[in-house]
Amino acid sequence: MTLGTKLNKLRTGRNLTQMQIAEKLHISQNAYNKWESDKAKPAMENLMKIADFYETDVYDLLDETPIVQNNTDRAVGNIHNNNTVTINNTISEELIESIIKNQQDIAALVESQNKLIESLLKR
Repeated sequence: MTLGTKLNKLRTGRNLTQMQIAEKLHISQNAYNKWESDKAKPAMENLMKIADFYETDVYDLLDETPIVQNNTDRAVGNIHNNNTVTINNTISEELIESIIKNQQDIAALVESQNKLIESLLKR
């Protein structure tokens, strides 16, 4: 979902007009309209104001990339900063393989680290 779509859903979910939001953010209605229609992106200062106003965080506003690309029967969840969980009902096999490989790499690094610590303690 694009930033503009999110802004529109947040605004309409509160039954507010673009003008009302613009006044609260101390910006022009035209600027807010451009953000909501994805014709422009707000500066970081304005993104922080928007996130504060809607009681969310900047990352959630900017996150446009879905984790899920292909359909399978597996599920994955995302934990957000506000402790909510989003469940995606599909995940690609390629992503699963990548996660497993990363877990194996991490396990190997931890094992190497433990051996190094043991050798240093023996000195």
